[in-house]
Amino acid sequence: MPQPTRYSLYWGTDDNVEDINRYTTGGYHPIRLGDILESDTKSYHLIHKLGRGSFSTVWLARTLNDAASSPKFVALKICVADAHPQQELKVHSRLPIAQGRHVLQLFDKFSLRGPNGTHVVLVHDVLGSFLDLPDLVQTQTRQNHILIFANLNKDIHPGNIGVCLPTLEEHSENDILNYFGPPEITPILPRQPPPRPEALPPYLVPPISLAYYLKKKDPSFVESSLHVEIMDLGNATIADEPPCPSCTPATVCAPEILFERVTTKTNPPATFASDIWSLACTLYEIVFRTRIFHFASYNDALMEDMAKLCGEIPQAWLPHLEAEFLNNPISENTADAEWKRRLDPCTHGWMAADEAAEFGALLRTMLKMDASARPSAVEVLRHPWFKSC
Repeated sequence: MPQPTRYSLYWGTDDNVEDINRYTTGGYHPIRLGDILESDTKSYHLIHKLGRGSFSTVWLARTLNDAASSPKFVALKICVADAHPQQELKVHSRLPIAQGRHVLQLFDKFSLRGPNGTHVVLVHDVLGSFLDLPDLVQTQTRQNHILIFANLNKDIHPGNIGVCLPTLEEHSENDILNYFGPPEITPILPRQPPPRPEALPPYLVPPISLAYYLKKKDPSFVESSLHVEIMDLGNATIADEPPCPSCTPATVCAPEILFERVTTKTNPPATFASDIWSLACTLYEIVFRTRIFHFASYNDALMEDMAKLCGEIPQAWLPHLEAEFLNNPISENTADAEWKRRLDPCTHGWMAADEAAEFGALLRTMLKMDASARPSAVEVLRHPWFKSC
């Protein structure tokens, strides 16, 4: 089988855009700003980019006038051609349609045929990232924790949590585009002629943050209570069906899954216990505005960071770790010192010392090396830190 072409471009790109080499058979669909995509019932005018992931790109669109409804902003998630969105569609089909729920609602879906294959397109409300609203999230931290927890799904991490933008429709397309200015596009000019030029987009464009725009331009949004929703349900698991292999990012990956990935190169499914670990990492990031494990990847270094934070090394890890790692002092005392170092800055800011200590105690019950020692979701919700809410 021939190796896929690796493109060398005249102008490099940064981390805000997708990998140009994913524009190939089975990969991303090339988009031009201004494209119009059509389902059986709606037409969508693509006006900017909202984000990208391993399995999709996400675009801001405006529905075109029709007799049934007024134009509105929507997000179009265009899956890669070799994705398997059936699981995500199945999860959506099992969810009740209800106002005020905290799971993103699917409005429309259709297929898009392009030069790289056939792509499923999912149409949702536009959500913002809570990471773009650190000051607003911090003032409503407890509420967000409970809402996120109530909708716990497999492989939960900060990228799966969105903030609703209820006042977005009060802003015109012109105002939004004028605020962000001309897109900072990177023209796609390969150094070698591509075998299929039609597979590539004419340019790559970084995403915009509508949450940041509303924070700056809309006092009513800033003053309203944040409503969060779980999104990107492709890795969610229906309780009565066999689980899928985990796609958990390294930054929130439970140690039992990390160990298998590092030592056996296998990818075990997420479990309710591994969800608890991932949720603790997510709560940490919400509260402290930083990841619990920096520059995390599936390697021995992350295993060592986990052991230091938990104060123990699982017996199964010992044959696989280097002597230098084993000579480092790892104990309950070193874990206590590490947690004190992490929690102390909070007591000098917005969180009282007793609340910071209680929150740290909650996280430490959830971040256990032994999966069976972690509390259930119900037990976590009964923790004093949650009950005080």
